[in-house]
Amino acid sequence: MNMKIVCAIATLTIAGTYSSGALAQPEQIVTANPAGPYLAATLEAWGKGFTQETGIKVLGDGPVSIPKLQQMVKAGNVSWDVVEVPPNYTLRHCGTLFEKLPEDLQNRKDVLPGFGNACGVPASGYAYIMLYNTKKFPNGGPKDWADFFDVKKFPGIRAIRNSVQGVTLEVALLADGVAPKDLYPLDLDRAFRKLTELRPNLVFWQTGAQSTQMMESQEVDMIMAWSTRAYPALKNGAPFEPVWNQQFIYNNVLAIPKGAPYPKASADYIRYATNGARQEKLAELYPVTPAVLTAKPKLDEVGMKLFAGTPDRIATSITPNLQWVADHETEIQQRWLEWFNK
Repeated sequence: MNMKIVCAIATLTIAGTYSSGALAQPEQIVTANPAGPYLAATLEAWGKGFTQETGIKVLGDGPVSIPKLQQMVKAGNVSWDVVEVPPNYTLRHCGTLFEKLPEDLQNRKDVLPGFGNACGVPASGYAYIMLYNTKKFPNGGPKDWADFFDVKKFPGIRAIRNSVQGVTLEVALLADGVAPKDLYPLDLDRAFRKLTELRPNLVFWQTGAQSTQMMESQEVDMIMAWSTRAYPALKNGAPFEPVWNQQFIYNNVLAIPKGAPYPKASADYIRYATNGARQEKLAELYPVTPAVLTAKPKLDEVGMKLFAGTPDRIATSITPNLQWVADHETEIQQRWLEWFNK
């Protein structure tokens, strides 16, 4: 996997505001996502070719935040044409913050199921996985989330994300004996009780970069992390081994903000980006898993070790109930803050 993306691509300017009534093909569109190296990779994999085919320049911005998008929509001054966001955002705000997509982009059958919806198309995947320090556990590490929570069998410090915008509660319930098919609706009381048991052995990461650093510094013995952020750690020699069992596969989605000035060009860009060949190219530049099921990127050894899209890994993965999570997001977040701040 070639991670040496042309640095100049990352130094981009934000496009000016377009007239919402304009019908002509725009000279440029702005795509926004989590920013950093990933933004550069998407512009290399998707933006360059789209410009060559259409003549429309693709500029980049990020990171995306819902409060910022809400301000744009409320002011009627939307400067993003396409955004990449977690799918629960489009489920919760479809029709209010995000435009409903053309029929051919809704609920596509050629992508990993469970993530597309009327306002979002799966664009890039990753997994929430467990990794353990092979120096700490040279004779074999944890095999599932029950082991992750078992400090007698596997003593040491664990790291999880300081957020419930992921699967923190789900893995606590799996560790407590709940079967994957019975996870939803989440038993919040039970999940937080299980997390409380592990609290003396827990530390938290705020950003993906911090999770990478924790592995590289070996300050933790196990970690729940994004597969995309484990990649640079393992490439830099961090002695961590991924556990492919009970992992949660996620896909971010591409969406069109409500009131975006050029929705037709935005939809065309989404079609281009979610073509199998372009999905492969992105995965070869940045360690994501293609959303398109037929895509088969050529990856290096570490890339394959952390690739979530193999048939056996898909078979052992769990798909979160995004609609339930979106419907209960406020309650879950409040409970998390109360627990975390105790």
